[in-house]
Amino acid sequence: MERRAAIIGCGGISSAHANAYKALGIPIVACVDIKREAAESLASKFDIPAVYTDHREMLEKERPDLVSICTWAQSHADITIDCAEAGVKGIMCEKPMCRSLGEADAMIYACRRNDVKLAVGHVRRFEPSYLEAKRLIAEGAIGEPLYLAFHTSGGLLNNGTHLIDAAKFLIGDPKAEWVIGQVERKTDRYERGARIEDLCAGAICFKGGVRCVFEVDTPNRPGIEELEVYGTEGVLRVGWGRGVRLMSVKRAGWDERRPKGESPFVAQIRELVGWVDGEVEEHRSSGERGREVMEIMMAIYESVRSKGLVRMPLRVKVNPLEVMIDEGFLEVLKPGRYDIRLR
Repeated sequence: MERRAAIIGCGGISSAHANAYKALGIPIVACVDIKREAAESLASKFDIPAVYTDHREMLEKERPDLVSICTWAQSHADITIDCAEAGVKGIMCEKPMCRSLGEADAMIYACRRNDVKLAVGHVRRFEPSYLEAKRLIAEGAIGEPLYLAFHTSGGLLNNGTHLIDAAKFLIGDPKAEWVIGQVERKTDRYERGARIEDLCAGAICFKGGVRCVFEVDTPNRPGIEELEVYGTEGVLRVGWGRGVRLMSVKRAGWDERRPKGESPFVAQIRELVGWVDGEVEEHRSSGERGREVMEIMMAIYESVRSKGLVRMPLRVKVNPLEVMIDEGFLEVLKPGRYDIRLR
């Protein structure tokens, strides 16, 4: 059966989705953006026949089977629910999944109720370096994993979501048992229209005892590729497009690998189509897995709000960071709103 795709949100990441559909021979029947010129630009670049500024109108008129949601995170939940209720079969929602655990639950509920396959764009699960790293860890190249560590920038929900998900992926997707975290927000900082912290750090404990220590936007970034895994018999370093570096008790020096493979954006869409067609049991970046990452990130914020360790499952459905800002708990000391993506 030929599938028909549509793209909602025509910013920078939309081109990666459009390229993926084109590579798989899936026609893109429409694109949508609240800024018509953005939709027209994407349509011109990829020969997309229909342009809309209202996603509901597009869903009603075009009836796509597959939809990529590439808008800002604040709109992900509403658009996902609209797509599910309009008869879309498969949704690839960009990261972060949404802005709160309550929104994630609403998205999953709507998709289950309408028999829609929902995946989240945690694309490192398809990136060749991360696939090689996962294989090596599973084969025991570093013994039993003990600790993971990562440093990133651009906000916890924006880029931290990628590396929390990648950490889980590398060690077999264990559930989180507890988290503890801290944030600083002394400036009125935004990321694509959403309020975010200035910096964030903390620790996650996964089932089985493996810990993940994380830093987001902290100064003096450590000299690591992207994510490190420490085991009983070695250390592994991995980064997007940077390959894998392995040091093991079994040999001296670093073993460096540069695996090649299919574009991760193509691979995640290919797997979504297979899931919709019943050829794949579950997408490796399903909405349920996306929810697990949202729960961890919201628990990090809740740890700050409650001033202590937070055990799973998290009962708080709102975004604790938003609550703290609204209640004046995180006082801005340097007034002047700015958006790190719109400067």
